[in-house]
Amino acid sequence: MDQIHDAVRQQFSQHAKYYAQSKVHSEGETLGVLVDFAEPNGAEKALDIATGTGFTAFAFAPKVAHVIATDLTPAMLDQAKTLADERGLKNIDFQVASAEALPFEAAHHFQDVPQFLLETYRVLCPGGLFCMVDSVCPESERLIEWQNRVEKLRDHSHVWGYPPSQWQNMIEETGFTIEKEVHTHNALQPFSWWADRPGNSPELVRQLRAAFDELTPEEEPIFAIQREPEEFYFAWPMYCVKARKLDAP
Repeated sequence: MDQIHDAVRQQFSQHAKYYAQSKVHSEGETLGVLVDFAEPNGAEKALDIATGTGFTAFAFAPKVAHVIATDLTPAMLDQAKTLADERGLKNIDFQVASAEALPFEAAHHFQDVPQFLLETYRVLCPGGLFCMVDSVCPESERLIEWQNRVEKLRDHSHVWGYPPSQWQNMIEETGFTIEKEVHTHNALQPFSWWADRPGNSPELVRQLRAAFDELTPEEEPIFAIQREPEEFYFAWPMYCVKARKLDAP
């Protein structure tokens, strides 16, 4: 697991400013979906696991009493702190932490998703909500393989992306009760913006473009692909889930 964590830190340290400026992560409907799922009344404490540059924490901060935002990569948290200060958000504490080993007593880059879910379940109080959004693969063996291959080609710290059905099984096997789900897409992104970033060679970008050309006309709408003469746009499928820890104290 240490090797995966090191790769994740290296990858996101190199691109922390890129993510801080990313409209794909700061816009789109998924942040609003998570807040709607949680139905905060202003008195809650929220834990944002793998906060990245903080956009989920920022969405919750005005609506809850306190947010703890954790991430494995200090450089990402540095960007998040800067953005929080710019937005005047004073009720967020940022902590470096692995999603698989949260530093709290019993409240697609994760090496061990079941362990992440167990840790989330452990640190939640009885009746506490687990609200998650992540990119997912379609319910197709071919497209699961394709999407993970493409993601790994672009970003070597990528571990594995799951379809919604596997997320559902893992969440329920942990002990959560799923209350609500939303299936959507992230914000439409230009291929060139997504692929041609610092560290990616022209040959790698060519390979990524060729991979998208493997999709059939029937498969392209699954990724919301819109083609223009010199560019195309796409969006990954996203899965939003609201689940509750029901056990008694």
